[in-house]
Amino acid sequence: MPTKTYRNKLCVITGGSSGIGLAIAELLAAEGARLLLVARDPATLATAAEALRQLGAAEVATLSADVAKDDDIARLPAAIAALAPAADLVVNSAGIVSAGLLHEVPMEEWRRLHEINVLGVVRVMNAVLPAMLARAGSLARGERAGQIVNIASAAGLVGFNGLGAYGSTKAAVVAMGESLRAELAGSRIGVTTVCPGFVKTPIAGKLKLFGRMDNARTQKFVQNWFVKNNLEAVTVARKTLTAARRNRPLVVVGRDALSGYWTKRVMPSVLDRMMARMSPKPRRNAKV
Repeated sequence: MPTKTYRNKLCVITGGSSGIGLAIAELLAAEGARLLLVARDPATLATAAEALRQLGAAEVATLSADVAKDDDIARLPAAIAALAPAADLVVNSAGIVSAGLLHEVPMEEWRRLHEINVLGVVRVMNAVLPAMLARAGSLARGERAGQIVNIASAAGLVGFNGLGAYGSTKAAVVAMGESLRAELAGSRIGVTTVCPGFVKTPIAGKLKLFGRMDNARTQKFVQNWFVKNNLEAVTVARKTLTAARRNRPLVVVGRDALSGYWTKRVMPSVLDRMMARMSPKPRRNAKV
């Protein structure tokens, strides 16, 4: 049965003080939800929390924590327990992005991406699921026991040039969501994975570039692409909550995301040719 409203429900959102996470929190606040925002910066959290109270949230609590740190996320179960027996909705929105040809991305950047984008999701799911599962056994027949939403990316579905390292983390999130959905099928806890394209959020200005992509021309191209795609965080937020209410397994959001996703599924050879045209050409006189 679809969830009609999150009014007075406890919704936990990582990365909830900015970007897609904050946009989701704003829509939930307008419904009168109870919110627990998780992010690293206490000042940004405080600002977001006050704005959400003004929008109508029934309650807003915050937890200053880094999803890349075991000890930080170990404090999450207690923060939830102080508000409710378990979370009703968990949104894993915290994440980072960088770009570079696969063999030119430093190993430390690979580790940083996976520590936050992949293991960060694992830490949060490990923290919230025991209480959600424990509560599920006491609910009336037909009552939903909760929903987990993982924000992945179109780069987790399609191998875009220069996004191999980042895309590998989001492909992992897609795979985890599929497995977890199957594992929780009998528990009445749903799992939804969201794969947006280029979204106009603060993350666009923080994009790290490596190797041959680390130049002003590529930086300008990327920034223009975010603008050209014209995908707002609130659009992703609306589609995310619609999918969560209906327990949809996967939602792809944005013109570029949908185009790449369906081209890969229906005409993979066409996508291959498109990607080949976009690939950087070998340097002249390069040593082999």
